[in-house]
Amino acid sequence: MKRMQKLKAKATKNREDILYLSILIIIPLILYILKTRNGYLAGSEIDWLGQHIVFPDYFRKLFYETGTLFPQFAAELGGGQNIYNFAYYGLFNPLYLLSYMLPFIKMATYIQAVAVLEHIADGILCYYWLGRGHFRRRESFYASVMLVLAASVTYHSSMQLMFVNYMPFLLLALIGYDRYCENGKYGLLTVSVLCMILTSFYFAVGGLAALFIYGACGYRHEKGTSVWGMIKWFWYRYYPALLGCLLSLFYLVPVYFAMSAGRTGHAAQSLKELLVPDIRLHKLLYSGYGMGLSVAALILLCTSIFYRRCREKFMAATLFLLLLFPVFDWLLNGALYLRDKAFIPFLPLMCWLAASFFYRIGSRLLRAREAVGGCVLAGVLLTVSLLTNTYVRQEQYFIYIDFAVCAAAIAISMFCWKKAVSTAMLAVMAMLCVGQVAVLKEELVTKAEMDRIDSPDIGKAVESVQGGGSYRTETRGGYSANKANQNKVWVCGQNLTTVYSSISNPYYISFRSKVLHLSKPSRNSLMADTVDNPVFLKIMGVRYIVGSRAPDGYEKINQYGDVNIYENNDVAPSAYVTDQIMTEEDFLTLSWPERQLAMLSTAVADTKEAADEIKERAAEVDVHMSASRIKGSASSGILTVDNDGEEDAYLFLEFDVKNNKASKDVTVAVNGEQNKLSADNAAYYNANTTFHYTSLLSAGENEVPVEYGSGDYEISNVRGWIGRADEKETRDLYGSPVSLDVAGAGDVLEGTARSGKGGWLVTSIPYDENFRLYVDGRQEKIHKVNTAFIGAPLEEGIHEVRLVYQAKGRTAGIAGTLAALGILGADIIRRKRRLHGKI
Repeated sequence: MKRMQKLKAKATKNREDILYLSILIIIPLILYILKTRNGYLAGSEIDWLGQHIVFPDYFRKLFYETGTLFPQFAAELGGGQNIYNFAYYGLFNPLYLLSYMLPFIKMATYIQAVAVLEHIADGILCYYWLGRGHFRRRESFYASVMLVLAASVTYHSSMQLMFVNYMPFLLLALIGYDRYCENGKYGLLTVSVLCMILTSFYFAVGGLAALFIYGACGYRHEKGTSVWGMIKWFWYRYYPALLGCLLSLFYLVPVYFAMSAGRTGHAAQSLKELLVPDIRLHKLLYSGYGMGLSVAALILLCTSIFYRRCREKFMAATLFLLLLFPVFDWLLNGALYLRDKAFIPFLPLMCWLAASFFYRIGSRLLRAREAVGGCVLAGVLLTVSLLTNTYVRQEQYFIYIDFAVCAAAIAISMFCWKKAVSTAMLAVMAMLCVGQVAVLKEELVTKAEMDRIDSPDIGKAVESVQGGGSYRTETRGGYSANKANQNKVWVCGQNLTTVYSSISNPYYISFRSKVLHLSKPSRNSLMADTVDNPVFLKIMGVRYIVGSRAPDGYEKINQYGDVNIYENNDVAPSAYVTDQIMTEEDFLTLSWPERQLAMLSTAVADTKEAADEIKERAAEVDVHMSASRIKGSASSGILTVDNDGEEDAYLFLEFDVKNNKASKDVTVAVNGEQNKLSADNAAYYNANTTFHYTSLLSAGENEVPVEYGSGDYEISNVRGWIGRADEKETRDLYGSPVSLDVAGAGDVLEGTARSGKGGWLVTSIPYDENFRLYVDGRQEKIHKVNTAFIGAPLEEGIHEVRLVYQAKGRTAGIAGTLAALGILGADIIRRKRRLHGKI
């Protein structure tokens, strides 16, 4: 009889598991269907399209090209950069590495599938973790649904993938920690920590903090325990996780050095900003850039603080302090800035508190004073936040309603219907989730747009013009297509000048923005955009343009379907030898128009040799814009230029922009070249308050079209210059090209240089101290040429040139990983011997 009862109980539990797991699988699938219905993809137009699918696709192409899983140099991005500048986007993500075995699957399809599977895994693993001897199935299920419906998880499964794609490994680490505490086996814990770091090193900081808090809150202090005893306890509990960190040193060390060299600066935080409590609700509620929960989460967090001494009390108090004081936000963000995204890794701990809360209510263990205290504290925090921060009126009303519903549901749960609070919380979150998906549609990529951007004809056209590493090829389309193509590499050897990454070569970025003053078409300061500047395209060696249009100076030479191929034969090779040299000191005294013109006839080097007298090449002319104050909708106008020259020339234009409506971007296009000043509230404000333009002007042409974007802004201090370059000097400058071909594992560039009279090797590869230059087998010092690129003086004769890139910290990182493997092996042997009684 007892056996039958046990079998019946087991069957009931199995049915519950099947039901709950089915729901946890169905919810992400429904959300995916809602996102993709009516011709959409589950990915955003900017970051997903421009970063999260193209970087993994490039890494895969690079693997096929070089055969190595450990590349060091990305020749195809941003002129050629340290590949660890882009490690954040999945360089060693174990799930992306699996795609290397699936070349027949498009990366966009693969990434969408992985995102859905990760979303499903979040719910299943959370359910397993919470139900693994901690809570009953029902409470574990409710808390797991809370994770699956969290705005941060649903939003970033289609937006910023790295914000949430580590979550399955974090949950596995929590499961692994429990397993280690139970039976001493730590393999799952160590491997999960390693995979979490390799998947998203940035959010692994918060993930490791969550793991530490989870374990530390379970520590039971016994009377008489010494400080040394506590240290030993913590060491024993966490050294397996530390081993996972040490195993990732081959990745973390070069990433650290790349970040140190290439991360753009951020405003320093004052001590007051870091220490004064910050009661902003979006850290915890609603926002996809915070945890993305409902008011019920705040109430259960506050209620947990009033529990008697237990694990949940300490966990809630710790999370409360983390959310309250900005210094923790700053530390979790790597001491870079204050961003709510750093709290997303603590979602599993909130799920733990939720499961405990539901269990206490369901078991009638929640005391009235605990519930009242939690609701009062939550109400005070909501009121203070609403009074001290700015929220739209509709959001304020929703917060009040959400609070009232949750408080009432708690009262009902305590005295009548036990499931009221869980039902209310999940209903609110489901409603928010559906609303979020509806709003998200505006940011998603359509299948039609993806087909245009990813047309096979573009790939065929790009491949048809690849003939070595001497020149670059870029793809063009409309504004949205250009943004999508900033990191899009169709064929290895394409060698883009564009890049969109949180880390980039600082010399190259400075060259674009401070030396040449290139236009800034996008609102994001991290984007090194596609530009139409004819001088920049020439000195960077962009010979081929593939797409629907090309800047002035290019001629159509071929066509694949609807895709045109344009060519400019007069651009610089990617490397050449010249004796036409100007000192950097003299060059930097020139105005920005004169700098651009000077670079068409001379190279700039850090030499002390005297230069010829610099001739003024750009003459200031009268220019007039048809409008100086724009208020309202977009409009068209004319720029008049005093140009009576009988030859084609370059027009250089600049003017200041004052944005009277700071919450809106300002956009002005001159002769098709666009500049944008981002709104003050932009995440990466571009500070582009002075617009610069460079374009070709035909002989006698004195009118240029202008497109004014909508908004309320003023244009002032309009200045224009006209200049002409000596075509013979330009041809002479590029007269001795050097073809540097990629060799080895993609981190070697080699070729033959011919120096007739002795001169300088000049490249358009951004300067990086990690390069080693070998001339005829002898190592030579690399120099900076043209203020931002690699070069070196050469003696007369024919030379074999070899550039070798060695990412800083890679060797030390590999050594650290090997040492960690040795420690791991020794510990495994020690544990086995102890198990068999040999120690």
